Amino acid sequence: MIRIMDLHKTFVDGEGENRILQGINLTIHDHEFTTIMGPSGCGKSTLLNIAALLTEPTSGSVYFDDQLVNFKKEKSLEQLRRNKIGLIFQNANLINCLTVLENVILPMNSGLSNKVKKSTALELLDMVGISNKSKNNVKSLSGGEAQRVAIVRALVNNPKVLLCDEPTGALDSDNSSKVMELLLETRKRTQCALVIVTHDKEIGNLGERKIVLRGGEILGVENDFQAV
Repeated sequence: MIRIMDLHKTFVDGEGENRILQGINLTIHDHEFTTIMGPSGCGKSTLLNIAALLTEPTSGSVYFDDQLVNFKKEKSLEQLRRNKIGLIFQNANLINCLTVLENVILPMNSGLSNKVKKSTALELLDMVGISNKSKNNVKSLSGGEAQRVAIVRALVNNPKVLLCDEPTGALDSDNSSKVMELLLETRKRTQCALVIVTHDKEIGNLGERKIVLRGGEILGVENDFQAV
């Protein structure tokens, strides 16, 4: 589904070039659960942002469903992100002036009627156990509840892949466990691919394929997933 070939990413600042990723080759298969681990600054989040089509690589190629991604065509990138990719970050990044329901409906495809949008959103909120808070302003939510809304928001367009950057990083251990359980249940229910960037070894070891980054390079891969 997502294939990354000989990928390099360099940022330039006042002190010169900072090589973040070097020679990355990676394929994310349909239905696969992949974890990406490594110390802070090793390039995990940058790699995820490139896979999410949010950051353009300095060199190398990214393919989505066997089609070469052109990072210069923002309209095409936006369509791919909206229709194929679900994104979840460490912070829920909800819009505070909107209700829970309004936050979930906002990214839904414009071709749907308002009735369909609302019913779909409420069904998903019910799936994660917070449909009773659909009319609440998101500022009233706990951290765990806000992250559940973020998960629902990422699922509204039925993505092929769910990309998560430290999705439990801002949560306590109890809410962290609940969010991970929800992500795994969601992946099983929807059959989407799931990619989680994490510094937590316990979460990292849950992956069917475990990738370790260090110094911008893939240090090792442990694979329990059998691609069809």
